[in-house]
Amino acid sequence: MKTKSLRTILLGMFLAGFSAVAAQTVTGKITGPDRKPVDGATVILQNMDSTFIDASITGPDGCFTVKRSTETYRLVIQHLLFETLQYTGKNNDTGILVLQPKAYSLSEVEIKGERPLVKVEGNKLCYDISQITASRLVTNAYDCLKQLPGIIEKDGRLTLAGAGEVNLIINGKPSTMTYEQTVTLLQNTPSDNVEKAEIMYSTPPQYHVRGASVNVLLKTYKANGSGWQGEVRGSYIQQDKASANGGFTVAYHTPRFNLSLNYSANRGRNDSDLEFIAEHTLKDKIYHVEETTVNKVTGFRNYVRLDGGYKSSGNHELDFAYTTNFKPEGDARSSTAGNISNGSNRETGKDQMHNFSVSYNAPFGLRTGADYTYFRSKGNQDFEDTGGTGVYTAFHTYEMQQINRWKIYADQSHSPGKGWTLNYGTSLAYVSNRNTQQYSLESMSGQNTDNRINELTYNAYVGFNKDISRKWSLSASATVEYYRMEEYRKWAVYPTLQLSYIPSESHIFQLSFNTDKTYPDYWTLSGSTSYLSGYNELQGNPYLRPYTSYSASLNYILKSKYILNLSYDYEPDYFTQMIYMSPDRLKAIYNTVNWDYSSELSMTAILPYRIRNWYNGTLTLQGAYERNKAGNYFDAPFDKKRWYGTGVWQNTFNLSRQPDIRLEVSALGQTRSIQGSYEIDPLWSMDAALRWTSGNGKASLLLKGTDIFNTLNPKTILRNGFQHLDMNVKYYRQSVSLTFTYKFGGFQKKEVQDVDTSRFRH
Repeated sequence: MKTKSLRTILLGMFLAGFSAVAAQTVTGKITGPDRKPVDGATVILQNMDSTFIDASITGPDGCFTVKRSTETYRLVIQHLLFETLQYTGKNNDTGILVLQPKAYSLSEVEIKGERPLVKVEGNKLCYDISQITASRLVTNAYDCLKQLPGIIEKDGRLTLAGAGEVNLIINGKPSTMTYEQTVTLLQNTPSDNVEKAEIMYSTPPQYHVRGASVNVLLKTYKANGSGWQGEVRGSYIQQDKASANGGFTVAYHTPRFNLSLNYSANRGRNDSDLEFIAEHTLKDKIYHVEETTVNKVTGFRNYVRLDGGYKSSGNHELDFAYTTNFKPEGDARSSTAGNISNGSNRETGKDQMHNFSVSYNAPFGLRTGADYTYFRSKGNQDFEDTGGTGVYTAFHTYEMQQINRWKIYADQSHSPGKGWTLNYGTSLAYVSNRNTQQYSLESMSGQNTDNRINELTYNAYVGFNKDISRKWSLSASATVEYYRMEEYRKWAVYPTLQLSYIPSESHIFQLSFNTDKTYPDYWTLSGSTSYLSGYNELQGNPYLRPYTSYSASLNYILKSKYILNLSYDYEPDYFTQMIYMSPDRLKAIYNTVNWDYSSELSMTAILPYRIRNWYNGTLTLQGAYERNKAGNYFDAPFDKKRWYGTGVWQNTFNLSRQPDIRLEVSALGQTRSIQGSYEIDPLWSMDAALRWTSGNGKASLLLKGTDIFNTLNPKTILRNGFQHLDMNVKYYRQSVSLTFTYKFGGFQKKEVQDVDTSRFRH
C-alpha cells in the first residue's frame, strides 16, 4: 500500500467538512500497540450528535491538532492498517491514543458518504471543488464556478444570488487583469487544477477588491511526496457553424516547489441575429423602422500560463505567474437589411494581453507583491450603407487601444491572542490608456479621436476579526481611498462589517454590510463613436460619473448545506448601456449615462438534495424586487419597478459505477424582468450532458448539449414616451459538443471498497 497516495486521498475527502469558528483546539498523538507513531491517520472531530466540525491527518510523529467548538466532543480515528477508534472527551489534550491493527490490509480506498456542502471559515463560504468535479460534469475551472450554489451566469457574467455581479480572484491575490481576461484564464484551467472556491458576500480589504467575490484556489504545493501530472484535452463544438479547441497542462509539485504550464488554442465562430422594430418619432413625424442584422464573428485565440513557486523550510513563500492570451486574427462581419438601412460592416483585428505577477508571503503574516498587465488591440473597419433616401455612404476606420496597468501591494496580519486578528495594508494602482480612432473621410475628420487617460488609485486599510464568544464573532474594516483620473479627484472611505452567530454547528447566521465603487471603462470615457449600421450608433460619454454601491446581506446556513439569503442593494448614479432614439436625427444611439439610482431587494433559497448514491441535485430559487429610476434621461425619464423570479435546477444521475457513466440535466428560468426603461420577456433554457470515464479514471468523454431547445434568446420591449421599440436577439447558443480528456502522471486507479459510514449518522 502506498501511504503517501492514501494520505492525499483521505485529506482531500475529509478536510472539506464543515468547521465552525472555534476558540480552542484538541491535540494528541496516535500510536500503534508498539508505541510507534502512526503516520497518515485521519482524525475526525464531531460534536455528540455526529455533526462534522474539523479533521486532520497525523504526521510522521503521530501528532494531530483539530479545532473544537463544543465542550464535549467525539474523535473518530481511521487508518487502513488499523481498526477504527472512537474517543469521547472534554480536555484539550487527549494524550496518547493507541490503535489496534487489522487482520488484513486494503488497497487504496475511496470513502463514500455525504459530506457537508459548505464549510464556513470566518466570512467565507468554502466549497471543496473535488466534490463538484466528482458529482458534476465539468471540464474547466469556470465550469466549476458555475456549479457553485447561488452562482448564476447572466449575460456572460457570473452573479451571486443576493449580491449581484462578483469579482473573480485567483489564489487570493490582487490582479490587474480585467474580469474578461480572468474568465479566459479560468476557462483554460482544467477543473482538476482547482482545490477549492471561497464565496464572500463582503470581501475583506486585504483582497484589494470590494463587494462580493469568488476566490479560486489552485493546487500548488504537494504536502506529501512529489511528482508529475497533467492532461491533454480537445473539444469539437457544433453550433450554427463548427468550432474547436484543445490544449495541454503539465505540472510538477513537491512539498517545497511547484511549476505548471498550460496551453490552449481555440478556433471558433459566434453568430447572432438582431431583429429591430421601432416607431421613431422625429419632428412630429413617426417613422416605422424595420431592421435585421446578421453577425458572424470568427477568430483564433491562443492562451499560455506559466506559474510556479518555492516554499522554504521556514515557510517563506515566493510565487510567480505569467499569463498571456492573444488573437492573431479576428473577423467580424455584419449585414443589415431594412427600410432605413441596407449595408455591411466588417471589422478585422488582433489583440494581445500579457500579465506578470510575483508575490511573497512571510511566516509572520506579511504578504507583498506586484502585478502588471499589458494590453494592445488594433482593428480596421470597412463600412458601407445605402439609407432609406438612397444615399450611399462608405468609409474606413482605424482603431487602436493600448493599456498598461500596474499594481503593488503589501498586507500584514497579526494574531495577538484572545480571539483577536488585526489586518492592515496598502496598495497603489496606476493605469495608462490610449484610444485612437481615425476615419478615412475628410468630412468625418472632426470625429477622429486620440485620447489618453491616466488613472491613479491609492488606498490604505485597517480591519480586525474578533471571536467575542464561542457563538459570536465580529469582523470590521475601513478603507481610505484616493482616486484620480484626469481632472476627477475623489477621497472616499469604504467600510465593511460582518457579524456571525453560531448557536450550534447546524445553524449559522451571517450579517454583512459593505460599500463599493464602479468606474466607467476607458472606451466609454474616450467619447468615441462607432457605427453599427446606417441606423444604429454606439457613443461614448466622457462625462460619465462612477457610482457607489451600498449592500446589506443576511445568510442563514442550515446543517452545512441549505442556504437562505436576504439582501438589499442601493446604487446611486448607476449606469449601464441603453438605446435611445434621437428626436433630432433618424438614429438609434447606444449610450451610457448616469441614472438617479438602481435598487434591489432579493430573497434566495439554495436547496441541495440527494437520493442514495445514484442521484443528487440542487435547486436555487430567487425572488427580487427591482427599481430603476432616472429623472434626467434625455427627454425620456423613467421609474420602473418590478418583482421577478429566477430558478436554477441542477440534476446528476449516476448511471454506472464501472465504468463511471453520469448524466446531468440542468434548467434555468427567469420571469419578466426590467433593465432601466426596458422590459425583458421571460427566459428559459435547458442543458444536458453525458460523461463516460474509464475504469482507471484517466480517460473521459463528455457529450454536452447546450440550450437544447434554442430558447435563451432575449426579447426586449421599450415603451416609454416617444421611445417605442422591440428587439429580438438570436444568439445561436444551441450547440452540441464532444470533449476528450486524458490524464497522465499522478493519477492512480482507486479500488473502491465498502466502508461503514454509520459513525457519521448516529
